[in-house]
Amino acid sequence: MEVDWYQIVQDATLFQGDILLHCPVFVIAAELSWPQSSNAPLEVDIKDLDLIVMTQTCDLQNNKVEDVLLAQMVAWPQVVSAEVQKGNPSVQSRNFRKQLVEGNIPGFSLLHKREEEPSLPWSVVDFHRLFTLPKAFLSRFAASLGPRLRLRSPYREHLAQAFARYFMRVGLPHDARTFEKEGDVKP
Repeated sequence: MEVDWYQIVQDATLFQGDILLHCPVFVIAAELSWPQSSNAPLEVDIKDLDLIVMTQTCDLQNNKVEDVLLAQMVAWPQVVSAEVQKGNPSVQSRNFRKQLVEGNIPGFSLLHKREEEPSLPWSVVDFHRLFTLPKAFLSRFAASLGPRLRLRSPYREHLAQAFARYFMRVGLPHDARTFEKEGDVKP
């Protein structure tokens, strides 16, 4: 028997792990030069993305934040297509999927599919694609969605842990792999 990773909510409350489908985000054009003249209009693209709330629930519930951190969710077939285009064909392998399930692919976290309504395909949270939106706006947007998905515990904490591991990585400036090759020390 599979456990449902999600609960269904239908209100304006925001929790870490809330899934917000087709949410508008505002992106400044990459080719924009800066500084702009004072009367030049600022060009902003509005993108419609599937997002998941990353800000901690306690901060949201206790009004400790005005802006909410969100990560983009991408359906698995789109992840495969994008990674292959970037020159990473290993994403198509069973080993890559195994590593993703185990949480060993930095920058990504797997979300289980859900076939019942509201449905969700196998998806990946991409920590490389982060956005912030005002909490007040996001609450109104969430309320307008009707029934939506929220990660249950412990899957919500698993997502938070994957996010923390991604950001706490430390690249050492030296190679200590020779330690592995030196062998055991006899007492």
